[in-house]
Amino acid sequence: MLLVKINCQCEIGESVSPLRYNLQRISLQWEISFKKLTKSVVYYYFFVLILLLLFSFCNDYALHGPVFIQEPGHVMFPLNSEEKKVKLNCEVKGNPKPHIRWKLNGTDVDIGVDFRYSVVEGSLLINNPNKTQDTGTYQCIATNSFGTIVSREAKLQFAYLENFKTRTRSTVSVRQGQGMVLLCGPPAHSGELSYAWIFNEYPSYQDNRRFVSQETGNLYIAKVEKSDVGNYTCVVTNTVTNHKVLGPPTPLILRNDGVMGEYEPKIEVHFPETVPTAKGTTVKLECFALGNPVPTIIWRRADGKPIARKARRHKSNGILEIPNFQQEDAGLYECVAENSRGKNVARGQLTFYAQPNWIQKINDIHVAIEENVFWECKANGRPKPTYRWLKNGEPLLTRDRILIEQGTLNITIVNLSDAGMYQCVAENKHGVIFSNAELSVIGESLYWKEKKK
Repeated sequence: MLLVKINCQCEIGESVSPLRYNLQRISLQWEISFKKLTKSVVYYYFFVLILLLLFSFCNDYALHGPVFIQEPGHVMFPLNSEEKKVKLNCEVKGNPKPHIRWKLNGTDVDIGVDFRYSVVEGSLLINNPNKTQDTGTYQCIATNSFGTIVSREAKLQFAYLENFKTRTRSTVSVRQGQGMVLLCGPPAHSGELSYAWIFNEYPSYQDNRRFVSQETGNLYIAKVEKSDVGNYTCVVTNTVTNHKVLGPPTPLILRNDGVMGEYEPKIEVHFPETVPTAKGTTVKLECFALGNPVPTIIWRRADGKPIARKARRHKSNGILEIPNFQQEDAGLYECVAENSRGKNVARGQLTFYAQPNWIQKINDIHVAIEENVFWECKANGRPKPTYRWLKNGEPLLTRDRILIEQGTLNITIVNLSDAGMYQCVAENKHGVIFSNAELSVIGESLYWKEKKK
């Protein structure tokens, strides 16, 4: 005897009217002896199996408006890439299958005119991308018979690093014991850069006397010594393309009119007066001073609170790094440079900001004709987000039966023309987010009209 054990949890319907079904959730556990099965039992099992298949089919193929599965994100494309192709991702589901189009800087991308563009399963492919023509802001727009939704904006930028224009630089002449700055002056570029210097064909190391700013690329020597005489070359690397260029060498010589005496610190590298910092990011503050004797650098908060233990100090205290920045890390920070001749202080305010983040999204609504609709969306962020609404991708404004107040949308006495795809948009100067929902308006059925008679 063959025993089959089947665990099954399903929903089956029991007809209670021509239009309504009462769904009942059941759990069944069967032990079947094929020798004892009757035809009625087999038919029952077959009927349940058909119901399960129908429910699965309905869930997968129900008619509905467009829904984003994947929206485009920002792309920094290396100009020296061997791939010669850019892809902006967009994946949408819907039934009927949505039609996808794209906009660049608010204008439709015409794939029939420019054959470099093609849409493949919703995503936009750009062959042989051109920095002049293709740089800008893109949006994916999805449409089917239920309405239209627009994606978040995605910027396409091109990373590159040109060569230095000049081949020679003037000789720098300083006294022994004097502080000195060698300018890098990076060439035209796009994308984040990193800087290093070569001294007499060897990498220049950083210590309490030497500092390379990753903001400007400049090399700072707090107190020049005889061993510093030689040729200095700035090395610039694009961190996106990994392309590296070398600047022209700058000769450094000592003057013969004496040694520089002691003097108090002069802060040459300091962070801005205001440093806006995003929630969860890492902020790096630079500070370095020239002086004789060589100054020491310490960091502190102006309000007397201790700097967070997660903070790290690098390059002989020349860099203060605060990872996972939070509201409590905001405040006024001070860099103190001190030697035996005195001290100097640089100050800057770290401010906290956060892109909008949904607290409450909007959901699909199915209403009968002449009923009312109320939607509310809520987002947090710093600064506080503002709201706007879209219907089928177009701005929706207060008029007639439609009332919009920030994150709320109220539509009274709904009619069939109100059906469509709606989007609540929350934004501040640091970001934009979308929440999408479908409004279905259902008219009275013929069955109920006949019953009322």
